[in-house]
Amino acid sequence: MSKELQLMKDSSLTEDDKITDMKPTYVNCFQQSPINLLTRPWKRYRDGSLFYGQTKTGNRRTPLTTKQGNKTLYKGTRSSGVGRHTRYGGYLINWNRVRTFVTPKNYNTDLKPLVSHNIPELKHTFKGYPQGSMDPQLYFEKLREYIKHGKVPTDASDVNCYVERG
Repeated sequence: MSKELQLMKDSSLTEDDKITDMKPTYVNCFQQSPINLLTRPWKRYRDGSLFYGQTKTGNRRTPLTTKQGNKTLYKGTRSSGVGRHTRYGGYLINWNRVRTFVTPKNYNTDLKPLVSHNIPELKHTFKGYPQGSMDPQLYFEKLREYIKHGKVPTDASDVNCYVERG
């Protein structure tokens, strides 16, 4: 027999009595101090001080600004909400908050070109290149020409064909 069983036989207490006779260990015994009960040692500031607990410099739990987050943080300014979320995952638009733009009374709806008609039309020809604009030989020759002569003037880069509006 083991020593434990022999001790149990010798004493008048049963095994259940011995188990209930044990006292619980308090949490305070595992901490270094009562202040450490309040701290979160896994949360620290950059300087190494603890995030929560006793501080001498006042309130450190200030709201997060847009400059403090990482590059994916988008906080916003709460200025662009035009509706509200429903509890079922939908979104209701409040049409009084939607931006509307009033067109002028004498607005001409005909389409107008954004480029002047005086500019010559560019037509690229790729004679001698079987793959056309995707031919590597074309890019090699353009690169060689750029290295020798610099930027090569073309009809599209001619300054005299532009019309100034003022």
